[in-house]
Order: sequence, then structure tokens, then C-alpha cells
Amino acid sequence: MYHIYMDSGTTNTKVFLVREGSCIDTLILPVGTKDSAISGSNEILLQGLKKGYDDILKHNGVLDSWVTQICLSGMVTNPFGIIEVPHISTPVGYQKLWAERYLHFEQKYFQRELVLIRGVKTGQPDETVTMENMGKMNNVRGEEMEVVGMLSKGVLSENETAVMISPGSHTHMLYIKSGMISDIVSNFTGELYHAIQKETIFAGELVKEDIPLAAPSVLEGYHLLTTYGLARALYIVHGTKVFGVCEDKTRNALLMGLIVGSVIEMLQKKIEYDWADAKKAVIIGGKHYIEAYKILGSHYLPNMKWIVEPVAEGENFGLQGYYKLLEEMKKGDGVL
Repeated sequence: MYHIYMDSGTTNTKVFLVREGSCIDTLILPVGTKDSAISGSNEILLQGLKKGYDDILKHNGVLDSWVTQICLSGMVTNPFGIIEVPHISTPVGYQKLWAERYLHFEQKYFQRELVLIRGVKTGQPDETVTMENMGKMNNVRGEEMEVVGMLSKGVLSENETAVMISPGSHTHMLYIKSGMISDIVSNFTGELYHAIQKETIFAGELVKEDIPLAAPSVLEGYHLLTTYGLARALYIVHGTKVFGVCEDKTRNALLMGLIVGSVIEMLQKKIEYDWADAKKAVIIGGKHYIEAYKILGSHYLPNMKWIVEPVAEGENFGLQGYYKLLEEMKKGDGVL
């Protein structure tokens, strides 16, 4: 029997063809909910997902009728996804994720049932959200599967309390206690960096590629943020070009220290008031800019153990999470 798992994000979607609990092929699609948001319709997303599905089956000589299940997680359950599906409230573990999956029959393209994994939120079902409590409200779509996968692979343990940091368009920090997602803090990071790099005067002042970052410059960027505030700190970084103070690559590190520093500042507050028992932080990803989190975290939260967990080629913690859900499905249904 075959299964398809899709991990769909803001800009791209990873498609995995699974047979007997092992991935036999992977495909990355350049389509995500950003495309739906821009076009005003989810047609482009559905078309892209179906084409990717057809392509990976054709490449492996697999027929649609041989596929037992198509499961999707991530941004497909947001308003610009396949269908908007409410989040599950914390605390959440893999059993709750599977028990509260959403079944959707997609009529136009797939013409079959899709299993959608819900995202997770901190607000409780009966809680009214207002400006007064909005600061405590956070949510993720996709990172919940990564946490399940990291627990399954032993990167995180049910016997320890830790923070999983998932940098991206939005950087999410998930507080993991007893194997459960117990709290979340979300931050606007990657999109901010992209906008600054592409749509401001910084477009001609930064290295476009993902490059190694010098720790002193990352720390200096955070110092600028805490000393002068965001608007002034940004202008100072720009000023280093005007006055010929440093190279473009140094400005990359300064800017990353400024943006990532605001995330670490938030983490410091959470550790002080809410997450005091968290002794480890695991940062997921393998790009150079992710080191900024470890540089700043190790410096300002030295009592925590800081680990960067790179994702090897062809690997995906969301996929590992799906394997765990398959085990749960087997317990309930008796089949894979």
C-alpha cells in the first residue's frame, strides 16, 4: 500500500511517496498559500498540489487507486489553503493530532478524501480573544508535525522540557513539556527580513545569498536594537554603508542580529516568567542565518543547552511525524 504525505507551507510544498512506512520518493513544489493569497483564490494551490501528486505517482509507476491515503499538514488548513480548519488548543500531542484530524472530500481536482492535520493554537475553545489577551495568542500550522517527528527521532524527549525554535517566514517557538506542545510564541521574522532586503534602500547594501554570519556582528546588531529601538537601529545599519564603515556581509549579520535579537529577547521573557524549567533549545534548519539564533541564545541564555538540528537532504521532521501518526492509525484501524 502507498501513502502520500504533503507538507505545505507559505511558499512551497514537499510531497512524499510512502510505501510500507518508508519514503521512496520526494518532490518539492514551488507552490504554497502565498500564491492563493496573491491570486485571491485557492485554485492555483489545488492545481499545483494535484500536479505534484500526479507527477510523483507517474514517476514511480503508481496508480491513484493504489494510494490508501493522502495526508496534508501545514498551511493547507488556513483561509488561503484547501479549506480553513480550526486549530486544536494546547496542550497537544500526537494522539490528539490524529484523533482530531479533519477529513475533506476534494471534489474538483483530487476527487477523493484528503486527511488534513489541524494546526495548534494557545487560545482555548471557550476563550474570547480581545486586544487585552491578544499578546498571549499564538498559533502554528505545520510545526506541530515537526515536533512529533523530533520526539519520534529522539531529538526531543518526553522526559525533558525544551523549546523548539522553527525559523522561517515566521519564527515559532514551541514549549515542549512531557512530550506535548504546551505553549507557543510566534514572531514575524523571515518576511520582515525579505521585505527589508527587497523593498527598501537595503536592496543595494546586502549580500543576497545566505552566508555565514560573524558572531561579533550578530551580537552588535542586537546591541543596536536594545540601545536605539527598531527604527533607529535599522537606520544605523544603513548608515554603515553611507559612511563606509563595513562590508555588505557585515550588514547582513548586523541586520540578522537585530531581527533575531527581538526573538531571543522574547524568549528571555518567557524563560523568566513562564518556561523556567526549559533547559534546552533546539533550532531546526541548516541555513547559515539560523546560526544567529544559537549565537544570541548562547550569549544571553547561557544556562540553556543550544542545539542546531540540520535537516539532511531528503529528510523531513514533518515526515517523521507522519510516520508516528501512521502508527496511531494502525492501532485504531488495524491497517496501514
